[in-house]
Amino acid sequence: MRSKLRNLLTIQTVKPNPKWLYALDVIDSTNNYAIGLLEDGLAHHGDVVWALEQTAGKGQRGKKWEAKAGDNIMMSLVVQPGQVLGTNPFHLNMVVANTITTYFRNIYPYWKVAIKWPNDIYINAKKTVGILIENVFRGSQWAHAIIGIGINVNQSEFPEHLANATSLHNASGLRYELKEIITDIRAGILNELQLSNGASFEKVRAAYNEHLFGAGSTRAFRLSNDAEVFEAKVLEVDEEGMLLLQTKEGLLKCASGSIQWLL
Repeated sequence: MRSKLRNLLTIQTVKPNPKWLYALDVIDSTNNYAIGLLEDGLAHHGDVVWALEQTAGKGQRGKKWEAKAGDNIMMSLVVQPGQVLGTNPFHLNMVVANTITTYFRNIYPYWKVAIKWPNDIYINAKKTVGILIENVFRGSQWAHAIIGIGINVNQSEFPEHLANATSLHNASGLRYELKEIITDIRAGILNELQLSNGASFEKVRAAYNEHLFGAGSTRAFRLSNDAEVFEAKVLEVDEEGMLLLQTKEGLLKCASGSIQWLL
């Protein structure tokens, strides 16, 4: 009887969250919450804020990150990158994107996973992950970074204006456990940061360019301040984090936010 009861309790007991995980039902933005923890002296390297629902999730350049509550991952990872990456914020961007790309290639090898510059992850040519990194400086010191990661996981339908979005479920037909993915990605990023301590920036950049969406192909673009569409060959991302395009007029170096991909 005692052994049966013990087995039953083991099955029905919900494991508590690890100390590094702040699990929330609803929040405006996980990045905002993580920044508040930092300001109050409560956040540490490796802490994660995870919310089942965001009411004001952040995307790139002021855009809103939209995701169905409970089906997807909205998380923010707190790190101290200055201790291992020096002073180059784009180095961290590359480490995060490389880690997530490699992770998805490993869990489902049939996916075509790529990094759409500067920080979206595409699966089978559709957006699946968005990354927003907010840096915190103390004087000239790069004290912390808040790595906001939004992943479409189990959502099966998307609004019309997100026609180019997909999810892990739609791309595989499988359903995924959110906390397991969060744990894996956190561990992967922290491990890669540790490995990057003293590692060559060029090695990380080479891996990023190896994963680069559209590399070697001709794509359609539009400058953010111009309605004219032009075609260019995607070459690589340089040391400054700029995308290099080969146009009819010559080499074009693009800063983040200066161009739009037309997909």
